[in-house]
Amino acid sequence: MIDIPGYLTILWQLPLLLGVGQEAQVFDRSALNDLEMWGRLEADRKPLLIRGARQVGKTTLVRLLAQRLGFQLIELNMEKPWRFSASLDALNPQATIEAIEFELNIDIDPSRSILFFDEVQACPAALPMLRYFYEQSPEYRVIATGSLLEFVLAEPEFSIPVGRIELLHLGPLTFEEFLRAIGEEKAITHIQHVLLGDPVAQTVHEKLNHLVRMFTIVGGMPESVESFARVRSYKAIEKIKSGIIETFRLDFNKYHGKAAPRLLTIVFDAMPRLLGKKLIYARIDSTYRSGELGNAVEQLSLARILAKVFNCHANGIPLAAERNDRFFKILALDTGLLLTQLKLLPTEIDRVEEINFVNRGVLAEQFIGQHLYHLQPAYREPELYYWAREERSAAAEVDYVIADEHGRVVPVEVKAGSTGRLRSLQIMVHEKSLPIAVRFCSEPPTIFHEVRETVMGKIDFKLISLPHYLVQQLPRLLAGCTEPDGSGNLGSENLG
Repeated sequence: MIDIPGYLTILWQLPLLLGVGQEAQVFDRSALNDLEMWGRLEADRKPLLIRGARQVGKTTLVRLLAQRLGFQLIELNMEKPWRFSASLDALNPQATIEAIEFELNIDIDPSRSILFFDEVQACPAALPMLRYFYEQSPEYRVIATGSLLEFVLAEPEFSIPVGRIELLHLGPLTFEEFLRAIGEEKAITHIQHVLLGDPVAQTVHEKLNHLVRMFTIVGGMPESVESFARVRSYKAIEKIKSGIIETFRLDFNKYHGKAAPRLLTIVFDAMPRLLGKKLIYARIDSTYRSGELGNAVEQLSLARILAKVFNCHANGIPLAAERNDRFFKILALDTGLLLTQLKLLPTEIDRVEEINFVNRGVLAEQFIGQHLYHLQPAYREPELYYWAREERSAAAEVDYVIADEHGRVVPVEVKAGSTGRLRSLQIMVHEKSLPIAVRFCSEPPTIFHEVRETVMGKIDFKLISLPHYLVQQLPRLLAGCTEPDGSGNLGSENLG
């Protein structure tokens, strides 16, 4: 018998209920707090659909939730040939519960259990059932997820029952989650209490920059982080990351789309050299038609192996209202996987002082991009935008564009040190009359008030210059930043 704290014992013949043989990572994640709030609700609780790429920790997160709440976890891998699956077509939650109880020889107490449909893409009939659990049996806590779930959700015959399920989007671990996993609690405390204008001791700044480089190498995939937290070996995690990349490639045969596995492999392997630039299909492989390559990119986007960063006009919020679906850049899933795909040496990255100089700044832009992409609450679809003007004599492009809690459009550039030219940022600030702009670099945090006449006219804005390690604190820092009024000078700098 297996002893479960609380009230439940489960026969050893049913190890799948606990994921026996699959060790759960013990580090905490911010999404777990969202899940716990959901799990403790006694009323108005909807079935939960967790979305995210393969191996970002969806299944482990559910197991940790059950462990934290002390609940029975009925974990059902839908890739297995369950007898109860036939009951799903009837769209009768009680009949399905009875079928599961009979097949597993257990009693399910809705007040102390979580019903977990994993790898649900293998049994799409389980997805419509979520709606009926909400309408007919809301007392049950029901969670569904899957590695290739997005392909099922994209099918025209399936539509998410709006208002009847809750969504949670999960990406790789963030920088701050990584710090917590490796025991750098003091670093987290310092980062979360930095205020604009406060000096940062050089020793603290140097260590935090070193931790950024460390995260850039390890990345945020849970298996890599867990291994690094235990053995602190870059060699060990390179083997793990290579295995994850190979798993992605093997998955290409399972994709439900028009792109052949070979073409998906071509696009996936080309992805590292395409980052940071507007995607032009001819740059991938000129022997294929744009339509074929576009389908392959879309398939990888559905699998969340890459993310599209769309061009937008940025005249106001919501930014999505002026999104140009034809023009986009791409982000990789994770900086650690990207480094492995680029075949860069971890030891070299660990020693370099300025990651903006590595591989044309791709790693730094990826680091900032993957964090900005997931800045919004987990229940919202991740999104990120950039701005570009393609006039022949005055082309300009700003790396990213976000909106802050005050409803301001904020351009974000990723530059090297204090010498990076910000001409495109200036152009955007002038054209859109923006009061605040952000630059990420490896220098200590600084705020400048720029008031000057240029060939474009008068520019009057605040430039918030932040080190990479403050990327997750950007919403908090922007919230406390007032707009310039034309008086006073907070600093000066040659913006180029």
